[in-house]
Amino acid sequence: MILLYIFSLLAIVGTLLPLSDRKHWIIRGQSYFRFWYALLHIILIVSFIFFTPFVLVHMVILPVQICLLILCLRDIIPFTKFYPKEIKSTPLGKIADLHIMVFNVYQNNNQYQKLIDLALKEDPDFLLLLETDHNWDQALQPIHDHFGHSVKEIKSNTYGMILFSKLPILKEKVAYRTDDDIPSISILTEYKNRSLRIIGLHPLAPIPGESLSTKQKDKEFKNVAKDIAKKESEEVVIVIGDLNDVVWSKASKAFKKTSGLKDPRIGRGTYSTFPTYFPIRFPLDHIFCSEELQLSEIRRLPNIGSDHYPITFTFYLPSIEQ
Repeated sequence: MILLYIFSLLAIVGTLLPLSDRKHWIIRGQSYFRFWYALLHIILIVSFIFFTPFVLVHMVILPVQICLLILCLRDIIPFTKFYPKEIKSTPLGKIADLHIMVFNVYQNNNQYQKLIDLALKEDPDFLLLLETDHNWDQALQPIHDHFGHSVKEIKSNTYGMILFSKLPILKEKVAYRTDDDIPSISILTEYKNRSLRIIGLHPLAPIPGESLSTKQKDKEFKNVAKDIAKKESEEVVIVIGDLNDVVWSKASKAFKKTSGLKDPRIGRGTYSTFPTYFPIRFPLDHIFCSEELQLSEIRRLPNIGSDHYPITFTFYLPSIEQ
């Protein structure tokens, strides 16, 4: 019985902490475990009702746990097939022709050929690679040659990035929005007579050894969202990257609200990509996009040596004449 009370306390505190505006990594990091806290609440509720003698304290614990279970489910259920989709599916008869791949290579990973082979096989229109240092840049020459267009900011601090494009790049920008060591990349191209903007992000990870706070990450989310909100209305926007945050966090919800972008995983699944080495995983590699896009497929690709799985998104974009 004492063990149940201990787990109840942990589940209650862990579920409530992310509601705080405090930005310490331990507080905000509890939101990563929403699914697991929901599961723990269910186990505890069933245990208290069916497998333990009733005592008065249960009249307090049970209502609290039921309320917190509902709170967890409120965040989780949108990423199931029981919830309406934010991004429509590609209509039958239409060929999805916009293919995007995102992969955090893990800077110390040296299995370069596995990525080269996978990228050439997938043949995406846009490929964002994160944690790319000089070794990765040199090893990926076959990919440079294949795509023909790229913007890169090579760094050895695990925050380098390369954005490859099959389409000619009309405008490009490498920006250090909130930190002199943390870049982002933005490109503007044209696709089906539309202006298409791709933004690649990799904010600072809120973990010991990198940052004990989510301040930089939250600020970058906010700044990018405000910039997107100011763009021309006819511009199609896609934001991709390892955002070091889960899709149901306060920061992610605020980003969507301010930017006006949608999440194609809503109504479909979380497609968790981190870590590859443990069965409990989190959806850290994201895509947010304009609602004009229609989704054909999301796929989490096989492990190729990183601590992240590669992930791909395939869209159909109606022509502007339609």
